[in-house]
Amino acid sequence: MPELPDVEMARRLLDGALRGATVTRADCDDRVLLRPETPGALAKQLVGRKVRAVERRGKWVRVVLDDGGRLFSHLGMTGGWLVAKVDDPPARFERARFDLTKGRARRSLRYLDSRRFGRLIAAPDDIASWCELGPDPMEGGLDPSTLAATLARSRRPVKDALMDQTFLAGIGNILATEGLWNARIDPRSPSNLLDAKDVGNLVRGLRKAIDKQLTAREKADGGEPDDDFAAYGRVGKPCRRCRTLLSRIVLGGRTTTFCGHCQMRRGSKPT
Repeated sequence: MPELPDVEMARRLLDGALRGATVTRADCDDRVLLRPETPGALAKQLVGRKVRAVERRGKWVRVVLDDGGRLFSHLGMTGGWLVAKVDDPPARFERARFDLTKGRARRSLRYLDSRRFGRLIAAPDDIASWCELGPDPMEGGLDPSTLAATLARSRRPVKDALMDQTFLAGIGNILATEGLWNARIDPRSPSNLLDAKDVGNLVRGLRKAIDKQLTAREKADGGEPDDDFAAYGRVGKPCRRCRTLLSRIVLGGRTTTFCGHCQMRRGSKPT
């Protein structure tokens, strides 16, 4: 599942290809990706328009056109973008194609998605899914005082709260798991029981997790990143701090790996 660092890398690729370019072709016959719009509506909105900006909030990318229109992209579970030559044949799992001109240069942007859980939405203005997103961690959203006030309003386990996109946009299972391990906080801890020190540690832990994944993707340069997770996916393996075997629980329907020894559970009774 793509998380914030993956989507940021996609935004950078799209920004390089799209910003300042004019869309000469916009094809997508996959009504699952376009729901509820039609292929004709996509082409009508985009063809002939120049791209002014490519932005990201959480796991969504917003392409802003010169007439104020927008194209929104969500990668879902298996989505991704590829820059190709105009004459290149369709790639495997190609679902959409956008041909572009920038000066004398011509190129083709392809959207690939094997399981078709992604979204492509052309709209004259911002859509609800964008407007309802919480602050973005890479755009000033990890302010300790703001995050503390947000968490104080919830009694949910802190991991569930972190993955709520209206609380904090872009944090998925991997980043939440790694951030909480970095902060030494049990993922089951009630959000409203974290004190100022906990929230400060959590902010630093999330920033570290995001930076680590982003660096791995920059080094991979489009290839498979060499992710070295401290907790995610390491159930039954020794904790890298205290050597206790990492445990597995399910929170909010998602598998969660953590250390039951050095990740302290806030609000639990002492034994």
